[in-house]
Amino acid sequence: MTQNTTLAAIANEIETYKAQLLKIKDLVELIGKPAIVKADEVAKALEDAKERFAEALANQATVEREERLKPFTDIRIVASPGHNLLSTSYTIYYTRKTWDNDAKESLPKVHECKGFAGLDDAAYEYLLTVKPHLIPAEIIALAPGNPQEAFMLYFVGKQRGYVKGAAVAA
Repeated sequence: MTQNTTLAAIANEIETYKAQLLKIKDLVELIGKPAIVKADEVAKALEDAKERFAEALANQATVEREERLKPFTDIRIVASPGHNLLSTSYTIYYTRKTWDNDAKESLPKVHECKGFAGLDDAAYEYLLTVKPHLIPAEIIALAPGNPQEAFMLYFVGKQRGYVKGAAVAA
């Protein structure tokens, strides 16, 4: 069996093994023990191909995420305190390589965003996965140890006008 590494090749290999396995199982009654041995070989190869597919898929997702986040070098959050969490405004400054026409290359540029809802997806992902320690404590307190859940509760709270979560219950 070949050791294909691309997702399409592995997916094709899985379908081929599935088809072979079905044919072999149909022949087991006619041929007997040699067909059973062959069926076991193909079943093992099918499971191996499925594992390699899952691994390749996970590796592809990791590589894509790293590529999306590579242009970022820094993120900073400045809070303008309000009466409570929902009335506090946040300005997020993040440094990201951006194409400069004069220099004809991507150079680090500071971008400014008013509020977390205005962050582009890659900057939000950078904050959650690379710099979660910079998320304001008031937001993290909504779901300690889970920045994504904390932001979900924060955004829902902003829509409702009140927040629920571990910090509110305490």
